[in-house]
Amino acid sequence: MGDTVQGIHGVTNRTFFANGMLSECTVDAKNVLHTSVGDLVPRYEMMDFRTKNLKSLSFHQDGSIRSVCLNERIPIATPLGDMPAELVTFHPDGALNSVFPLNGQLGFGWSEEDEGALAEYRTFDLTFGSVRVKLNGLRFYPDGALKSILFWPGQTAPIATPLGVLPGRIGIRLFDDGSLESFEPAVPADIETPIGRVTAYDVAAVGVDADINSVHFDRQGRVANIKTSGDLIVRGRGEASTIISSKTQLGLTDDSIIKLPMSLAFEEDRLVVYDGAETHTFSLEGNRFIATPDFDLSGLSCSGGCESCAGCA
Repeated sequence: MGDTVQGIHGVTNRTFFANGMLSECTVDAKNVLHTSVGDLVPRYEMMDFRTKNLKSLSFHQDGSIRSVCLNERIPIATPLGDMPAELVTFHPDGALNSVFPLNGQLGFGWSEEDEGALAEYRTFDLTFGSVRVKLNGLRFYPDGALKSILFWPGQTAPIATPLGVLPGRIGIRLFDDGSLESFEPAVPADIETPIGRVTAYDVAAVGVDADINSVHFDRQGRVANIKTSGDLIVRGRGEASTIISSKTQLGLTDDSIIKLPMSLAFEEDRLVVYDGAETHTFSLEGNRFIATPDFDLSGLSCSGGCESCAGCA
């Protein structure tokens, strides 16, 4: 049987912060934690081949609970009602941060298709329209407002954006008032911006985080930031053109060359470009901008089915 550390019984593997507080640990004894979403039991029993080899608990530096890998899937109380969960995270003040209905280990004997068969569809009635998707996870602001919806891998859904209805993937992020802050296009999307039309798409998008997306809006619904790949040509009065190219690398699944995304941020009267290595700033006045997209979409697929994006093209 493991030790007792900071009131947690059966602690086995553990790490500590520099201040001496417990950072994360596994346990081999039953602990009942009283949280804002109800009583939770961190994983302490030997699990089956589907279970991820994660620590049972992690903590913030002040000792408050950061995450709980549950011993079994149970319904927990969320601001959107009860929801089944296998992994739960918290803000430092104890408010719910995120909930993941499933947390299975993909590998030998258990595939993404197997895990996906357990995932459930959910419909979210938002201020800008409804979104129905097979759910991977949710994040909340400390006051309980919905922060982001994470789609199951391969899922797409039509998103009512300030630019019209567009097909989205990976997930969406909301402002605390419920309006759309960002989304990730399922296919390259031509977006009207302060420098003209730019094709938005992130060839290197990480499919496990709905908080980082290619198209960001401000609170007034204006385009604030987009990601694209290719070249940006900047032509000023009487000056030679400046060409900024997104970086290239070999594709992960073959020997093809892909363009990594570059970020274009629109800040009042200027454009701020980050190409992955350097930041470039240009005045919007007196400059002409031409964005020429360059994407390798050989691996693009909408395994969620094109019918889910009907009318989005």
